[in-house]
This record gives sequence, structure tokens and C-alpha cells, in this order.
Amino acid sequence: MGLITWIDNTWLAEMVRVSAYGYPAMITLHSLGLAIMVGLSVVLSLRVLGAFSAIPFSSLYRLLQVAWVGFIINFVSGGSLFAANATGLITHQVFLMKMAMVILGAIFVAIMQSMIKTAMATGKGEAAAGTNLKVMAWLTIVAWTIAMVTGRMIAYLPEDWFSGFFG
Repeated sequence: MGLITWIDNTWLAEMVRVSAYGYPAMITLHSLGLAIMVGLSVVLSLRVLGAFSAIPFSSLYRLLQVAWVGFIINFVSGGSLFAANATGLITHQVFLMKMAMVILGAIFVAIMQSMIKTAMATGKGEAAAGTNLKVMAWLTIVAWTIAMVTGRMIAYLPEDWFSGFFG
């Protein structure tokens, strides 16, 4: 826990905890990054699943560059928010679930992005939106939904909330 204690005591953690602007700025940036990354990822996933068929894959694919900017915003702001309460969050089961879903969501988007790029390069485009790509789209939607819900629930659920299901 030495590293976690050190993170808890950094100037960044102190700024987020104490400054009148620190926490509001970080939570605002976190919400903005979430809207960008998750919003664009879900729209692309829905397109893969058949919605918005008037919009070509290539157009939505280009928006993924913007989605990754949102992810970076979330990484920085989320790291700052974590630093402000690292000791409390590192053992919080709901927080750990959220982080697992964020990692999976990012991985699923990266895989989906690669699959779409390959489909576009072959010239097949939408015809290449086979089962694997559709499964990845569903996994992306599920991972981001769980990440958002658990992220919001951290403030309301005790840190050992999942233990009640298994013990």
C-alpha cells in the first residue's frame, strides 16, 4: 500500500480534494471524456448492429480518432479523481468492477476499430460486418454500460457490496 499512500499524498490528490475548482474541474472533464468515448463507441456499435444504415462505416470509423481523445481525457481526469481517494478506492469492489469494464470497453473498441479497418481495406465494407464484428459491438455496449453504472454507484454502495452475493 506504499504506492497508494504516496498517490493519496501527491499535490494532485490534494488539489482535487481541497481546491474549490479541483474536483468540479476533474468531474466535468471526466463527464466530457465519457460522453465522447462512450457516445461515439456506442453509436459505432449500433451502426455495426444495423442502426443508422444511411451513415457509411467509413464516416463513423473516422470519428473513433475523436473517441480516443475522449478516452485520454478520461484517463487523465479519472487518474486525478482516483488520486484524491486512492486509499478508499483501491479496495472498493464496485470501483474495481468499473475499472475492469473500462479496460474491456477500450479493448473491445480497439478490436472493433481494427476489424472495421480491415473490412474497409478489403473493399467489402459493410458486407464484412459479420458475426465477429457484431459480437464485438454487443460486448462494447455491455462493457461501457456496466462501466457507467458502476462508476456512478461507487458513491452509493459500500466497498464490499459484491461480497453479499458470494458469502
